[in-house]
Amino acid sequence: MANNIVLYFSRSGNTKKAAEYISKKLGADLVELKTKMAYPDDYDTLVKVAEKQINDDEHPEIATEVDLSGYDTVYLGFPTWYQQPPMIVHSFFDQFDLTGKNLVPFVTSVSSTIADSTSYLKKMCDSDVLREGFTANSFSDIDDFLK
Repeated sequence: MANNIVLYFSRSGNTKKAAEYISKKLGADLVELKTKMAYPDDYDTLVKVAEKQINDDEHPEIATEVDLSGYDTVYLGFPTWYQQPPMIVHSFFDQFDLTGKNLVPFVTSVSSTIADSTSYLKKMCDSDVLREGFTANSFSDIDDFLK
């Protein structure tokens, strides 16, 4: 079994493209995190749902089942919403045990970098597992980080 897994949440497809590229470069397994409740396809409605989840501290239930026990490193990818991780990332930490793992976050965003999400991640997970993350807006960004 591979020692690396790439887990990702994507709405527009940008994070999915980055996750697929990282998975291929690392020879890592790839798993998409999906919520039980589907997010709206309409952008304006999606923005309202995302804002409500943040304001109400709602952690949407994750439908994806994955066993992380065989992995040493988990690459966790997500878009940045409102200069922070979407609430499914909170759900991820609620549901999955990362004890003894390395967590490498990566984000995609038009206007934010990994720095915007790092403070939130530090509050959500054990600092022993959190490693330096990166912004994955292009394949060259990813290549630079993976060097």
